[in-house]
Amino acid sequence: MRRWISFFVFVIFAGCYVQAQTIEDARKLFAEGKYAEAVPLFETIVKSTAKKTAIYKPESYRSLGDCYYFLYEFEKSVLAYSQCADLPAITPQMERSKRAARMLSRCEDIQIIDSVIMNKNDFLKTYFMSSECGSLTDENGRISYENPLKDKRYFSAKNNKNGKYRLYSEINLQGMWEDRRELNLPSDTSANDNYPFVLQDGLTLYFASTGENSIGGYDLFVTRSNLNNDTYLTPNQLGMPFNSIFNDYMLAIDEIHNTGYFATDRFQPEGKVVIYTFIPNEQITPIQTENEKTLIDRAKITSIRDSWPAGKNYKSYLAGIRQSIANENKTGTNDFFFVLNDQTVYNRLNDFKDDGAKQAFLQSAELEKNRTNLKKELDALRLEYAQASNAKKETMKANILTKEKRLEELESKYKQALANARNFELRRKRN
Repeated sequence: MRRWISFFVFVIFAGCYVQAQTIEDARKLFAEGKYAEAVPLFETIVKSTAKKTAIYKPESYRSLGDCYYFLYEFEKSVLAYSQCADLPAITPQMERSKRAARMLSRCEDIQIIDSVIMNKNDFLKTYFMSSECGSLTDENGRISYENPLKDKRYFSAKNNKNGKYRLYSEINLQGMWEDRRELNLPSDTSANDNYPFVLQDGLTLYFASTGENSIGGYDLFVTRSNLNNDTYLTPNQLGMPFNSIFNDYMLAIDEIHNTGYFATDRFQPEGKVVIYTFIPNEQITPIQTENEKTLIDRAKITSIRDSWPAGKNYKSYLAGIRQSIANENKTGTNDFFFVLNDQTVYNRLNDFKDDGAKQAFLQSAELEKNRTNLKKELDALRLEYAQASNAKKETMKANILTKEKRLEELESKYKQALANARNFELRRKRN
């Protein structure tokens, strides 16, 4: 009888020891970031019927949800979180997983053509951009964007009211940066806004922000200036693969060379970031696949070559861009750079074989010049308008609106002229 009692005591003790050891092993793997290995251990605990295991289940459900989240298995993450006893406490994580799941399902089919791992403090060195798109500078850790005319810049600074970082602009007046203003940007008051970049239209603003809607640390957003009342539209959160469950920031687009860049610390050691170079889409096109692993790999950017069309190689394309920018920096002039397709870049008018294409390109250059001049006039008018009396504002409003409409027309005609040049030349090459 004593032997049987001893045996049962041993079994109970051994069972408790196994469960305690299992939770310790799971915790250790989780702490080391080995989420795939930790999952089966946490699942063993939550599926166990042993009474002694019950004390570990709330922690295990939450950790299981976190593991699935870090593995990009967001729907499983939501399910695990939903089993937590203290559901209100876990609701923010559950909502975050739901947002990430929606973002994953609409992951954009974007061509990422290069990646470089850098020290975080030096990451701007990999942004090869034409001066016609403005410039990015790092002043003791403060990233600022300066427009091509060098008369306006955007940056992030602490707001005295809440201690959070907000975006500001300044105007260069006779060599001095003045008229500092916080951008009137609808934003989560608990968030930090940083890393601004403005497109050539002077209206479209990309930036990174933290806050309750973030699926990681910093997420990338885009908004547009509302010229009628000097505000910005409600920012749109970019999708995957631009955003991840880590920090993603400093998206910049070189419209001259049709390339973009963004930085992220996803899957990188402390102090390192990876900078991706991509080709911007004119319209967002989701990846079409029923394979969940393929979708997750594209969202994570497991391999940049997975995003390339069959038979494409962007080595010469990248080399052409960087050589053009190097020449621009060397000579101080803007080089002719016209991307015909993924394999061909034109640098001289004589490169055109079709007269119609050549004329269309010349027309685009003239439209671009007119657009730049008109934008400069508008910037000056807006500055004057902001400082004018209410009576004068009324007299200025019609003129500003007329010029804004004209600027939109020039933008449309400029894009059409470039499209014509490309289509005429490609048709000539095919024939």
